[in-house]
Amino acid sequence: MKTNNNVILHGECMAFESTIPTNAQRLNVRDFLIVADSETTGNHHVVDNAEGCEFYQLDGIRYMKNSKPTKIRCLHTDRHDALELSPGQWEFGTQQEYDPFLENMRNVRD
Repeated sequence: MKTNNNVILHGECMAFESTIPTNAQRLNVRDFLIVADSETTGNHHVVDNAEGCEFYQLDGIRYMKNSKPTKIRCLHTDRHDALELSPGQWEFGTQQEYDPFLENMRNVRD
């Protein structure tokens, strides 16, 4: 992951300013792209496919290049406010937490 220090947290989803790998596969996206799955409630974190957006994936990691601002939001609008992603290149990931009982890291889940 190549990032500067611009990280946006949206629930368990993280968006980093990044560089899209040259071998990433371009994705065809209709209205939005799921960037963090909801394991239990269906409240997926999504990025709207606004004008000027291109989406990519490599090794299960999703990326976006946008020339105009777009939104990251949840399908259930009452859970998190929508946030604006400024033009650039973005990488999406999931926040992690430490489980002191199992003594390991795991993805944050909703």
